[in-house]
Amino acid sequence: MHTLLLLRHAKAENSMGVSDHKRPLSSQGIADASVVAQRLEESGYKPDLVISSNALRAMITAEVFTSALKTDLVLNHELYNAYEQSVLDLIRAMDEEVRHLMLVGHNPTWEMLVEDFTGESVHMSPCSLVQISFEGSWEGIKGSEGKIIYTDTP
Repeated sequence: MHTLLLLRHAKAENSMGVSDHKRPLSSQGIADASVVAQRLEESGYKPDLVISSNALRAMITAEVFTSALKTDLVLNHELYNAYEQSVLDLIRAMDEEVRHLMLVGHNPTWEMLVEDFTGESVHMSPCSLVQISFEGSWEGIKGSEGKIIYTDTP
């Protein structure tokens, strides 16, 4: 079994005078990320790999989680403004030694992926996460074969 955890970045500051890519988290976003990360850590989940969009708001959210989960972080520019297919390609190319993968990124792509993977429509507000289990290999993942096993939101 493989698990995929999709985490939407926490609440960001308004983009007045700052490019979208460099928007930082708001103080509420930092607080929310800390609370949700602590609950995930208490659940016992530990990803083998965390990959985050390199947008500042996603990167800071991911750093809060990797600090709580005591795991490494890899930044990937392709997760910023990613289309569903490019995220699916990244997942399908994942090494089979990675059994538990966490991706940190953006809507609307995350909500669309959850629906594609599980057949369920889920609203992902800032700092929401959805964990999905899959049977078989990463390479063999197909739509509607995943099952939601954990969700959280601030």
